[in-house]
Amino acid sequence: MEMLLGGRGLIVSLICLLLKFSTAMDIPLSVQQVPTIIKQSKVQVAFPFDEYFQIECEAKGNPEPIFMWTKDDKPFDLSDSRIIVSNNSGTFKIPNEGHVSHFQGKYRCFASNKLGVAMSEEIEFIVPNVPKFPKEKIDPLEVEEGDPIVLPCNPPKGLPPLHIYWMNIELEHIEQDERVYMSQKGDLYFANVEEKDSRNDYCCFAAFPRLRTIVQKMPMKLTVNSCKSK
Repeated sequence: MEMLLGGRGLIVSLICLLLKFSTAMDIPLSVQQVPTIIKQSKVQVAFPFDEYFQIECEAKGNPEPIFMWTKDDKPFDLSDSRIIVSNNSGTFKIPNEGHVSHFQGKYRCFASNKLGVAMSEEIEFIVPNVPKFPKEKIDPLEVEEGDPIVLPCNPPKGLPPLHIYWMNIELEHIEQDERVYMSQKGDLYFANVEEKDSRNDYCCFAAFPRLRTIVQKMPMKLTVNSCKSK
């Protein structure tokens, strides 16, 4: 019985040793391999201050893989003179020369050899518009002390996430509490206005961190008429 257990232990030890050596060994280059994607881009955002935008696709295989791309499920021509293709790779660069919006879309990389084809996950290339508040004339608001009121923000659409701030023209934050607070949409709510809320520079700021952009809405004037003056 002890010999049987000892024999099993020896077999287990030999199997572990073989597995250790097999995982440590690289597959010889002479062995043919189906292509495998080993590196790829995910979401790529075209920031206006970048020199170029790189969309990556690397693969291994034997024979050496050949790369092809699709854009929005249609063949994408890598011979386009506006793009720079890397050697022995599917990676390409789009120079920021004013025509990047043409390349916005969803891409897939295909690496193929005679043994098969490997397909990347979807890679989205986003060319966002610079968000702006519309030019508008905002009429001053005049209310009675104790009234509720809402100052609308209506931030422009842009690449999320979006952060809203209420500040004055000197970039000092508007103090908020249970009486004065900001809604999820970014509007500034007053449960009941007080005379001290009167000011002519309520400003809504919309910040887009991924675009490194902050835009400001035109200042709003709020006048609160005091009950004491009546």
